Amino acid sequence: MNKSILIVGGGLAGLSAALHSLCYGYKPVIAEKNRQTGGRVRSVFAADLKSSIDNGQHVLSASYKETRHFLNSIGSSQKISFQKNFNTLFLRNSDERFHFKALPLPAPWHFFLPLLFHGSFTKIPAGDFINFIRIQKDLQDSELRKLTVSEWLNLCRQGAAIRELLWHPLSLSILNTGPDHGSAWLLYQAVSRSFLGSRKFAGLGIPGDWLSEIFGNPAEKYIQNHGCSLHVLTRVNRLVCDNDQIVRVETNKQHFTPRAVILAIPPYALHDLLESSRIPPLDSLKKVLNTFGYHPIMTVNIYLSRPLPFDCPISVVSSPVQWIFAHPRASEIPGVRGYALVISAADEWVNKSRKEVMAMISSELCRLFGQDSLQDNPVLAFKIIKEKRATVSQTPDFLQLRPSARTAIKNLFLCGDWIDTGLPATIEGAILSGKIAVEELIKEI
Repeated sequence: MNKSILIVGGGLAGLSAALHSLCYGYKPVIAEKNRQTGGRVRSVFAADLKSSIDNGQHVLSASYKETRHFLNSIGSSQKISFQKNFNTLFLRNSDERFHFKALPLPAPWHFFLPLLFHGSFTKIPAGDFINFIRIQKDLQDSELRKLTVSEWLNLCRQGAAIRELLWHPLSLSILNTGPDHGSAWLLYQAVSRSFLGSRKFAGLGIPGDWLSEIFGNPAEKYIQNHGCSLHVLTRVNRLVCDNDQIVRVETNKQHFTPRAVILAIPPYALHDLLESSRIPPLDSLKKVLNTFGYHPIMTVNIYLSRPLPFDCPISVVSSPVQWIFAHPRASEIPGVRGYALVISAADEWVNKSRKEVMAMISSELCRLFGQDSLQDNPVLAFKIIKEKRATVSQTPDFLQLRPSARTAIKNLFLCGDWIDTGLPATIEGAILSGKIAVEELIKEI
């Protein structure tokens, strides 16, 4: 029996699909257009800095069940430190900050009460929490699916303070879409699993190494050691369909004739592939893909001679920057400390010049750490990473259009953080999508 599966794309979704197909005795082949795997979750070597650098800082959650299983399987789970309790510094400016730590209480009070106790900083009335919990019990799932985050918060009667401190930053960090457009249902799926769920799943996952050393490189070694073939610098140009099945996949190097194909590529790349393949049963999918919008993420990496005055991670309030993380290897450049400042849904900033971006960053650093902070500890170097189509725009309309892993072609399947996983487009969603695609494939063939 032909047990070959071609996986197009070596990002986390494709690597996850390869890992799960191996579990069912299939022989996966990955065709990856780039030189390395990992997709948007990867590291590169910056020659000008003589240091590795991540393509973009990613926030992980202790609630990422599939991600933790994936990391355990490839042997790199020890490279991410998952907090036992949510623990971070909230910083509004140099004079306003509080150290948040979840309490040993039942959900959701383990998360809400610390915010309430720091009223001088949060200015959140107790009634906002009661209103939120009450509306959650009354609101139907079908109603929530139609709402933006802002519309949902209006129904919950959430005031300006809790929006500024909690809901708006969560919308940006989790959905990479602002609250006026982001899907309330998708945000709730993530929040209910982490901050509103069990306390042990509320913590963050802090990478202790560069992303390629946590995800792509060990995953490559694992799947290749277990029978997966990896073809890098291999771009798929066309799918050939006959009798409602994919019979050949043409690349810039060779042709494949697999039993089944899993497409683990972004929606815009899939649209172009379907355009060149001209398979009529997939025309409706192509039209859907053409409606998707995208939002960028920017990561500004700064290098200082001394560490910042507070431990990371830092959640920044009322700023274009949402998070500050310390680089995982503080001593890679001798005598220099590196930090990643994350700007989600960075539509306003992605096309601005380096000078304009760094002027904003310098202003924010002075506001957060004191007017003399850059004079005493100047930025020695910086590197701006722009992922212009980091995620799809995760709106209520997108929620209705998300395709499933199955397609109109019997042996063709989809995976990626953008398909219908029931989760936002996150690392967890990408890894879960690979599992779902393989499970659907097993049912069909």
